[in-house]
Amino acid sequence: MSGLVTFRLGQREYATPLSDVREVVRLEGLTDLPGMVPPLAGVLDVRGSALPVLDLRRGAAGDRGDVLVLERGGADGRGGLLDGSTVGVAVDQVRAVLPEGALPLAGAPTEQGVLPGYVVEVLRGASGVVFLVDLARMVDSARTSAG
Repeated sequence: MSGLVTFRLGQREYATPLSDVREVVRLEGLTDLPGMVPPLAGVLDVRGSALPVLDLRRGAAGDRGDVLVLERGGADGRGGLLDGSTVGVAVDQVRAVLPEGALPLAGAPTEQGVLPGYVVEVLRGASGVVFLVDLARMVDSARTSAG
């Protein structure tokens, strides 16, 4: 892992490996499509290409926020929603890009199965707990619970 991207969803702070994020774009001009099923929120025009955007935010956040653009190939073998696709994940706010090791472990157990399967580690940030997540698993979990 080459670093972390931290982001906010609601009142919680999350982080994901920088290597999973191709770029960050503003959530502006989202186009909805008939028959969309959550977590699909619509399509965003990013430099002339259509980017499907999945929304993990709760409530009616509208067109405000940021989009983490993820590119997943089939090479990781995990399967799931993101395999072979470039998708955007809407979040309330991208906070920072941090070097590896910038957030120490908080010491909370992740191996006991108490936390959702997408939580990789619990870290300590300047303002409290930061959940290091596997964003592809988090999206798959949101899709499963919505459907």
